[in-house]
Amino acid sequence: MEPRGRSNSSQSGSLFRLESILSHINDFAAIAALSNGAGAQITGIVWGSLKVILTPCKLVSQSTDTMDNVLHMLDDVSLALPRFRMYEDTLPITPGLESALVDAYTEMLCFCARTIKFFRSAPHRFLIRAGWPQFDGDFKRTLGRLKDLSHVVDREAEAARLRADQKRNTELEEALETLKVSGSKKVDLPCYCLPQVSCKSFFGRQELLQGVESSLKDDSGGRGHCVLLHGLGGVGKSSIALEYANKHRDDYDALLWISADSKIKVQHAVHDISKRLGLTSDGDDISESSLALMKVKSWLMSTDCRWLVIFNNVEDAEIFDFFWPDSSLGHILITSRDETIVFGSTIPAYHVHPFDTGLGTFALLSLLGRSTTTDTEKKAATQIVDTLGGLPLAINHVSGFVAQQNLSLISFLPFYEKNAAKIDQRNLRNRSNEHTLSTVWEVALSRLPLAAQNLQSLLALLDPDEVPENILTAPAEDLEDETLGFLKDDMDFVDAKEPLLRAALIERNADDATLSVHRLVQVAVLRRLPDAERTKILNAAIMLLGQGFPNTWNVVTSHQFTSWGQCERRVRHVKALIEKVQRYSIKVENPRAFAELIFRFAWYLYERELYEHAEQFLQKGLEILSETDTLMYAAACTHRGLIELDTKRLIAAQSSFLMATNIREKLLEPDDAFIASSLNALALVSTELNELDDAVDHGSRAIDIRLRTDSDRIGNSYSNMASTLLRLGRPEEAEEMLGRCPSLKDFSDSTFLDSGNPRFAGDMVLLSRIRQSQGKKDIALRLASKALTFRQNAHGKQLKTCDALQLVAELLDSNGDSNAATYYLRESASTAKDLPYGKGYYARANYRLSSIFARLGDEGESQRHRQIAETTRDEIPTACEGLTCKSHDDEKFNNLVPWMLW
Repeated sequence: MEPRGRSNSSQSGSLFRLESILSHINDFAAIAALSNGAGAQITGIVWGSLKVILTPCKLVSQSTDTMDNVLHMLDDVSLALPRFRMYEDTLPITPGLESALVDAYTEMLCFCARTIKFFRSAPHRFLIRAGWPQFDGDFKRTLGRLKDLSHVVDREAEAARLRADQKRNTELEEALETLKVSGSKKVDLPCYCLPQVSCKSFFGRQELLQGVESSLKDDSGGRGHCVLLHGLGGVGKSSIALEYANKHRDDYDALLWISADSKIKVQHAVHDISKRLGLTSDGDDISESSLALMKVKSWLMSTDCRWLVIFNNVEDAEIFDFFWPDSSLGHILITSRDETIVFGSTIPAYHVHPFDTGLGTFALLSLLGRSTTTDTEKKAATQIVDTLGGLPLAINHVSGFVAQQNLSLISFLPFYEKNAAKIDQRNLRNRSNEHTLSTVWEVALSRLPLAAQNLQSLLALLDPDEVPENILTAPAEDLEDETLGFLKDDMDFVDAKEPLLRAALIERNADDATLSVHRLVQVAVLRRLPDAERTKILNAAIMLLGQGFPNTWNVVTSHQFTSWGQCERRVRHVKALIEKVQRYSIKVENPRAFAELIFRFAWYLYERELYEHAEQFLQKGLEILSETDTLMYAAACTHRGLIELDTKRLIAAQSSFLMATNIREKLLEPDDAFIASSLNALALVSTELNELDDAVDHGSRAIDIRLRTDSDRIGNSYSNMASTLLRLGRPEEAEEMLGRCPSLKDFSDSTFLDSGNPRFAGDMVLLSRIRQSQGKKDIALRLASKALTFRQNAHGKQLKTCDALQLVAELLDSNGDSNAATYYLRESASTAKDLPYGKGYYARANYRLSSIFARLGDEGESQRHRQIAETTRDEIPTACEGLTCKSHDDEKFNNLVPWMLW
């Protein structure tokens, strides 16, 4: 199908999926032809239909949409077909079975005819896509009928098998009696039926191996002596089982490995085991699978020998009903992605996790034969392991590629990030793994129901760790896509999760109700998603995450401290969403909605004083929005100005506030709340720039608008005006103005601390400074101490805490307690030193320490701190921005920090 001279990695990966699908359909076609006596005619109909179905894939090779749809369809059909080949090999065709088979053939062949008609009438990709929904509906109805008919076939086959078994009952009983009498004399022991795979690449896992050994040898009860290893595909479950078997060869007379992906594989494994044990020979009729199975199972149940049976990669619990040998001397080890595969039993289960960073790094370097390496290479190896999420299959795969290409570890990671899809598809020589990174989860992903697929896709866009379920199940009035309706209903959400949990594609922490997904599974999911699906899921992710962040631009709001908890749970997921949109070039269908999410996220970072990060994401939101004449853009400019104001970039802040004000004045009425908000911001920056007449003018206009409109934000204007009056040297007027704030009337220390509102801490600092100016130092110190305690609890080691520490130190020093003042200044300097915008506070703290030590007569310490203060001040590019720098030292260093940090 693929055009010559052309290599399309995604299409090749899709074609790879056809192998198992076509083998099932081939069985069906052959049996249908033989049973109907039509020779090649029936086969021709089936395979001719498939050719017609697959031909459009070539027509639309520019896109994988149709290919994916066709493959999903064929995969579902192949899984719905009864296993006719097995019935042909083992059963007589009874009238009931024949009738059931004919009904299934008829349904399948009629669907083939309708398929031919659809694709012949739609020879072009646009017609195919337009008509696909109608055809897809027909297919779903056919699939449902085919599944029902297949169940009928299975029931009739089981009845035929029971009747056939009755006829052989006497023979089997005689054979079993012979086995019981002869015991192990006729069995070739020791018998080790294990995969021929080298275990040189096995690392760590000693605690797991010891746990398995302890559980298998435990005689306290349970379902025999049995252990389950479960976890994500590629995590190393089979390697652990094989390592355990090889390590304990001397403990067993028989080690029997059964690939348990399906009943057919179990049958083949049992045939091989029966021959290796000597229960059957090459001359026996190995088509008698039931007889071989009974002989092996009977021997395991009756022998006095020690044996271990390993059921590897069990996907269906019916395997155990099909073949489960109980014995007091026998042990069973199960590996499965599904931790509920033996649900209801009491057997010990061990969850196999990826390697941690240390073990993963050691494994990678050992596989490459680089036991001795430089620190730089070891760091590069650690980064590679972190990128791969510690997955053993991925580490093994990557080490093979690095070795074959003779690459350096330092250069590999950038190369891998650009070419990961192609590298993951490679089949590397001398590597024992059955799967590549491109195929290890492909079958599981392709079989997921639609709701589970959409949930997996949504999780792929978020951070891989700890996704709170309440983020995904929150009420979603704006969720219009019906395929995501499961997010609105708790039980539908549970049903969507269940297939993902069973396939170990996600993990759930019951203690905090969070979901996690391996980062490489996320990559696999996003790679296989068509562009339109990525955009659909992105829209849902934006809407769901946005619900946790309060609005920031079309409503004038107060401090959002009450939402900090739910915002914090979303921080890592918003970051991941932004990064993945960029990495995978996902089309943003609604830039305004995406920008609004980022602005809300940036506002939260601003309130937590993470200024540097807030500014970065704010800029990202402005790039996405790209509209410079909207109210949203004005709100973002105001937000940017507030960050610049707190970080003492006053000219830039004034410019941002003026830009926002100009936009709002063009779009809004003169008394609008946002006009008052802009005037308030201009008053703040004018106060900081010591342009106090302008500050009073802007602040007064804001107060007038808010009084006329009965705004609940009037207290904010009164507080800001009070700070301006204090800077004018009018503390009595400042106190009177601050007392007008409705929220501060009858406000005690206890109600302040209980409120939890960081804005009130700023009011308390302001009142403390008013009292200080009035000479009421004891009251000022008490107020400043309360504000400091609050800020330490609310903000931790950030700028506002530094500010409060220096205010307390100043008041202590003025009261003659120089030792205590020194302690608080050192604490402030230590905190400010490591903050991105802390140099101003660091310089001022050292300057004040220098002054205290000079008064105490410690000239050495005084000079040391003075040198630090001067050097740090020279490193601040905005030290005198917008201000007249004077020689007076106090003012020179005071100008390095905001006059009032709200």
